[in-house]
Amino acid sequence: MADPIDFRINDYIKEYLESKGYSNTSNAFVRERQDRKEPVDKTKSEALNEKEKEREKYENIKEAMLKHLDNGDREEFFQLWSEHIPLEVFTNDASSKSLEFLIYTHFAVYYLRSTTSDKDEQKAQENMQVFRSYIESIRDRSISQTSDLLPLFALPYVPEPEKHAAFQDLFSDEWPTELRKKVWDFLEWVFVGRSLPSLVELLQNGERASHVLVQLNRENEELKYRTRESNRQLKHLTTDYYNLINITMELVESLQQAVLGKTIANDYIDNVCARLLLARAQESQRSSTTSPRPGMDDAYTEKLDFGKIKRDLVNISTSAREKALLLQALRWKLTKAKSDFQREKVLDSFIGCDLLGCRSDTEQRARIIQQLSSPIGSDAYYVKEEWARLINTLASLRKGRNYLSPNEALIICMQKAAVSEASDTLIKQHLLAALQKLSLRRSVQTIMINHNTIKWLFPLLNHTDRLSDYTLEYGVALLMNLCLRTNGRKKCVEIAEQAISVLSALLTHPNQETRPYVNSSLYSILTLKSIRKKAMELNLDSRLRSLIRVERTNSETKGQLEFLLNLLLKGGDQDGRQTSDNEQDNDDEDQDIMEADLDLADKLRATDRELSGETLIKEHYISQKSSFNKILRHTSANDSKSKSTVEPVLQRPTTPGQLRQATTTHAIDTLAQSLALGDMYNSQSDGFESTIFDNSPRKRPSVSDEAGISNDD
Repeated sequence: MADPIDFRINDYIKEYLESKGYSNTSNAFVRERQDRKEPVDKTKSEALNEKEKEREKYENIKEAMLKHLDNGDREEFFQLWSEHIPLEVFTNDASSKSLEFLIYTHFAVYYLRSTTSDKDEQKAQENMQVFRSYIESIRDRSISQTSDLLPLFALPYVPEPEKHAAFQDLFSDEWPTELRKKVWDFLEWVFVGRSLPSLVELLQNGERASHVLVQLNRENEELKYRTRESNRQLKHLTTDYYNLINITMELVESLQQAVLGKTIANDYIDNVCARLLLARAQESQRSSTTSPRPGMDDAYTEKLDFGKIKRDLVNISTSAREKALLLQALRWKLTKAKSDFQREKVLDSFIGCDLLGCRSDTEQRARIIQQLSSPIGSDAYYVKEEWARLINTLASLRKGRNYLSPNEALIICMQKAAVSEASDTLIKQHLLAALQKLSLRRSVQTIMINHNTIKWLFPLLNHTDRLSDYTLEYGVALLMNLCLRTNGRKKCVEIAEQAISVLSALLTHPNQETRPYVNSSLYSILTLKSIRKKAMELNLDSRLRSLIRVERTNSETKGQLEFLLNLLLKGGDQDGRQTSDNEQDNDDEDQDIMEADLDLADKLRATDRELSGETLIKEHYISQKSSFNKILRHTSANDSKSKSTVEPVLQRPTTPGQLRQATTTHAIDTLAQSLALGDMYNSQSDGFESTIFDNSPRKRPSVSDEAGISNDD
């Protein structure tokens, strides 16, 4: 007689066949079991009937929800959503929270779409207000740190979002179709999962366990790699520490001898200096010899043929379209990386092969500069745009900025290429954004100041009606970073009237994202007596008083304006009390920010006969197989994000991407507190100096310190 476990397996098979509609097969299976006198569990059939009824019920609910989604019936959709979607789904699955966010976004813009026949302005306003309330109710920070969703947080605050370039994809015909597919898959997963055949449940549990093991193995490999790197660095730091301790003890003994009147030989001082310089040289050599050659002997990097990649990027025989698609594919390896770890390894491989010739490959650098400087044709435009996007992406990452910053010729070329764009093209936008991000480096600031970037920015910002928000934000942010330098402010003296006029006009620009940079730029240049004198001639004081009188909604903005007015009216040149201009770059505040704008509005599409993205890379540029795919195939987004903070007085260079992320994170962090404390701005009663430029939860340094505006170039 067969084992009882065989009977259970046969029951599972019968249940599966009937659930899938294989009636004839199921009946034949039952007859054969009866011929063998095998007991058939009738309770299984009854349970199957109940499951079938339950499946039909949820199928009807799913169809109703999709219909409400298509018709823009927000209240009806979320009524069914709240009744039939279990709360534990959102607790255990982060992607479900993201989908709910996108659904709220869909209803918020439903009546704003040009394809919507039933226009209803009242419903559009109501849906947008509901979306705004939903955003304010979100307490899960992980959603706000999702790069794909972050730009949508600004949607309720942007007038006429359907005309805004940042939301172009949101108002496309494809977006609601893609969302509907996601909702269908989600509902299918939720509803069908409640009544799965036992055989399917067994298989799914097995696959789930296998996936967990693969995930744990991948994380274990990453941790091993990071541990090896950390141990190597710790070993070197320990060696340097003991060397420095020995040198310090020798210097203390020498100092004691000097106090007693004994002369210290110059040879001894030279020897100490030589030992210190030798330690630094050895550290530099270690970092270059012990690090794996990215893309060559690093187990975590694909074995790409970078020699072929570099040749194809600049070779005359490569068509412009092929170059553009290759540049796009390289950018996607950074913007579409599944984890921060993977993105970092890809970036290391780009830097290791000197992709842009910023280190020693001067021929590669010269050819790239030639492409950026060349006139634009039909296909050549895409090449130039893709170069601008790739450089902007590299500049978004700290290691990328370290790589690009020493290349003075490329930086000058980028500026000239941006200036040469007559209108606000995507090329200009991405080159300007890249320049702004690179301006976090003091050496790059010096290059830009010497090449009159400031004198280009003021005329550009004087025509805000011709600029996208992206150009405007990065333009004023770049201006602020350059005005923090003494030589930058001196450049403003030469065009003082234009500088005051442009910044004065920007004080009332509807884009609130620009306000911190405009205020900080004004603060910087008004520290010069000659500019304050010109500002008084142009009646800037009257304009500030007028703005202070009408500002009733934002106490922070009012405090900033009062502070600027106070600075304008008081006498004496402030530069004498400024700190040194020779301070170093602050790596702790130099963060990696991957913006959605890096891939936004990219119209380059491969035809049916062309390859693009990862397919293009794997087909033409993989030199040998590696363990990379095994390690990273199941890589998921890394939830561990470095904490973003906003410098309260904006006295250090920053980027709009960093400020946006820090502001969003801070707003979500303080939401619960603000509900209990009331208006957080009204609680700041220390006077206008305690509120000026305060966008950060950290304590603001004293205004009298004026630590960020530098003196010596």
